[in-house]
Amino acid sequence: MYKYGGIVIHQERDELGMLEVVEDGCQRSLHFGSEPKQSSMELHDPLRLVLTYTRAMMSALLFTAAPQRVLLIGLGGGSLAKFLLHHFPACRIDVVEYRKSVHKLARDYFHLPDDPRLTLHFADAADFIRQADTLHSGYDLILLDAFTADGIARGTCGLSFFESCRTRLTANGVLVANLWSGDNVHLEDVVSDLVDAFDGRLLRLPVDGKANVIAVVTQQGKPRRELRRLDQRAAELQQRLGLEFTVFLNRLRKSNRYFGF
Repeated sequence: MYKYGGIVIHQERDELGMLEVVEDGCQRSLHFGSEPKQSSMELHDPLRLVLTYTRAMMSALLFTAAPQRVLLIGLGGGSLAKFLLHHFPACRIDVVEYRKSVHKLARDYFHLPDDPRLTLHFADAADFIRQADTLHSGYDLILLDAFTADGIARGTCGLSFFESCRTRLTANGVLVANLWSGDNVHLEDVVSDLVDAFDGRLLRLPVDGKANVIAVVTQQGKPRRELRRLDQRAAELQQRLGLEFTVFLNRLRKSNRYFGF
């Protein structure tokens, strides 16, 4: 069956709806029963971050260059997890994913490895964040990328949720969230809650040509001022990881010139 610009190679339904894996000869993508791609993998380079927004989420590394402990909320095809496991051997990752079927597809179709550094938690993200014990705290980086077919998962936004996320970060921790300007959850409401939860330490990174907006918030410091001093780190990360960090840095500067403090 031809759909979403490719051939459907797998289709199933769980209690939350349809899941489809589509292949176009070059890439394999995960869909939740709608046109937007939840995850994509290049068939000849499975570790490459194909989707622009996933690369933009790595702009968080400008503020935490060598994360040791990471929390990923929303697995999708596992692109972010695979990238971090490959490039940061000392990194340990907790993944919170509500749908067991998503994990199975990530493993069967998107090369998500069975790795002792990767721990899956099948749970509601809000419950996990609020009930997490000391074993699930002290994250250097929280990556929030939890979507349904209709947009941002409603349980992963709101002031209370973001305040709970903040308590799980280290003193120098960073949270980065994939937001969507076309969402049924109003973008400005989500941004306002993030600003309140993190005392204004928020940077916006619009994704070029897409409806995605990446929000980067820091546990402490003045991130807008720090943007002035990150040229060398951006160049080093770009050379080491092969992502366009200098572009991210320049876009962060442009987009946050009059925002925050």
